Amino acid sequence: MSMLEVFKDAASLLLNIAERSVRNIIEYQSETIRYLSMLLDDMRKRGKMAHTVGMGRSGLAGKFFADLLKMHGIRASVIGDILAKPVNPGDVVFAFSGSGWTKTTTLYAELSIQRGATLVAFTATRKSKLDRLADVSIYLPGKPILDTLDYMARKISGKYKSPLAPMGSVNEFASLLYGIGLVSTIKCDDDPVECFRNTIMIIIDACRKSIDNLLRDENKLEKIINTYVNAKENKKICFFSGLGLLEHICWMIAIRFQHLGLLVSGISDWIIRRPDDILTVMSGSGEAPIPKILAEEAKKTGMTIIGVVGNRDSTIAKLSDIYLELSDVGDRKKFFAIDVNKVNMFIPAFEIAVLIIFESIVAEIANRFGLTEETMRSYHANIE
Repeated sequence: MSMLEVFKDAASLLLNIAERSVRNIIEYQSETIRYLSMLLDDMRKRGKMAHTVGMGRSGLAGKFFADLLKMHGIRASVIGDILAKPVNPGDVVFAFSGSGWTKTTTLYAELSIQRGATLVAFTATRKSKLDRLADVSIYLPGKPILDTLDYMARKISGKYKSPLAPMGSVNEFASLLYGIGLVSTIKCDDDPVECFRNTIMIIIDACRKSIDNLLRDENKLEKIINTYVNAKENKKICFFSGLGLLEHICWMIAIRFQHLGLLVSGISDWIIRRPDDILTVMSGSGEAPIPKILAEEAKKTGMTIIGVVGNRDSTIAKLSDIYLELSDVGDRKKFFAIDVNKVNMFIPAFEIAVLIIFESIVAEIANRFGLTEETMRSYHANIE
């Protein structure tokens, strides 16, 4: 393949699946969207608590959803976190599991039902344990190549669907999009299904614009990919930093980089950083305080800094050895509302664009190292 062909294929795959899945959910689950919209609005009015639960990247999609709910006036808590709130009768638990069979997630789901909570499942697998437990399920797209075997049979036989966006990338990505779409309906005066669809399409269009602009300067992307390739070959540690919603995106990316066999550490290990290690720092404004401080410290240490920003004149962009500027952030204020007079709602297009770009970078690096999905799975945490 020519330069960045796998990157382009992966980005196109994720965006095309997102578009198709939105059409499918509107066609087949419009009543589910309306029901969940009413449920969220009722929770907001009555002050009931929303809880999210999930493991790994699905759990991070849940945390992203919980933070969005907080922004829109709904009390939210993440089951398993240190400051998790109690689950009480009348609360709603949103459980995230693409397979629907994740043991820890289904155990928490059962316990939540026993506590009198309503259970909403985000899953790609109909008739899975989580789907059967749930009061209502919102169905995610599976991986891109259809397989006639059910999930457990595939797992036993080792038949996975695509090495391009491996191990759940598609349904984790859809979890984020559907969560954003549902939150957009909370204060929507129009048809909730239209608010859901319009919000997701705004994000998809913004992501396409960002990726198209980045591909006009392929050398910059190539340099960043080579930096990560060299990090693996020379055993350099990769750190990732973002604030707010971007913190969850950073962790999703870090997990996938670990699946590539790279050395990845959290900011809690910042003290062990070394010269020539890599800090990837993400900020829409380019001025987020904690990521900016880390970039300044990384500069002093002699680390390589990769920035992903929305403002080329920002401090983080200037500190970076190389940076990507996402095109949608210049117009970012318009994404704070579908109709500012009606909804006044934030649409995190920048955050989703960051995820797509790095999922595509992972696919490109995996191809260059000849990694299969089975090889990447060997780096995946195997105890829930």
